[in-house]
Amino acid sequence: MEEELKNIRASLDKIERDDRAEKNKFTMADFGRFDLPKHVCDIVDYLQPLLSPNEAAIYWYLFRNSIVKNRNNTIRFYITDLCQDFEVIGSGTGRAEFLGKKAAMTAIEGLEAKKVIRRIYDHATKDGQNYTIMIPSEIQICMDRKKVMDDLKKG
Repeated sequence: MEEELKNIRASLDKIERDDRAEKNKFTMADFGRFDLPKHVCDIVDYLQPLLSPNEAAIYWYLFRNSIVKNRNNTIRFYITDLCQDFEVIGSGTGRAEFLGKKAAMTAIEGLEAKKVIRRIYDHATKDGQNYTIMIPSEIQICMDRKKVMDDLKKG
């Protein structure tokens, strides 16, 4: 009887894991014509305040070039691509400057540490490294911030 209970518990654990994975899985339907504004608002309200300026700028760039442009949550790029194609406002000069390799790498590492993007290690090619771009409903720090903000609104 005890062995049967262990088997049932193991089966239930697998079902729960699969269900969680399915709920968190990116789907094209998440970015329908009417849902995209909600995701953009969630990024502005819950994610952007938690990111450094370079992290936020790179996240928006990756979001635009993956999810918005291709309706796919993966993107392949080199760090040098960000440095050549991506301008930021220099804090010291007040004018647009290209992002340096070190600043880009630091921002990418920060986004990975915050689990905002995820490197897909087995998909590195001569065309760059593959990353998964997460949406706020998949990012734990966003869900935590949303809960805090909702609790504050309730008073």
